[in-house]
Amino acid sequence: MRRFLPIVFGSLMLAACSQTTNLTPNNDRTYVVFFPFASSELDDAAMTTIDQAVRYAKNFPEKQVYVEGYAAVYGDLSLDEMMAAQRTQAVAQEIVAEGVDKSRVHDAPQQPENRRSQVAARRVEIEVK
Repeated sequence: MRRFLPIVFGSLMLAACSQTTNLTPNNDRTYVVFFPFASSELDDAAMTTIDQAVRYAKNFPEKQVYVEGYAAVYGDLSLDEMMAAQRTQAVAQEIVAEGVDKSRVHDAPQQPENRRSQVAARRVEIEVK
């Protein structure tokens, strides 16, 4: 059961962050993409989340898109930093590929972090504001 808690937690966070009600220009939106261990590959769930963020960004072309990538601390800090950068870049590139102007997309990998939940540390946050 303990093994499944991070998966359940991650799924609940994903669902909560990707709701599309009350789409008004006064609302900023945050979308969260989760990654498997040691991966920067975009899976189907990641693509769904990115699609939602892109749809919102296209509805409000005056808003900027901020992409912040994270990684957990697993040992070699330089490799962990590289993983955060790769995740950030993968998401930012997909947002641009789906039609958001590159000048609106700002990517910033963050320092690896020690979190209680390693799943929460393996994420990229997309903020449209």
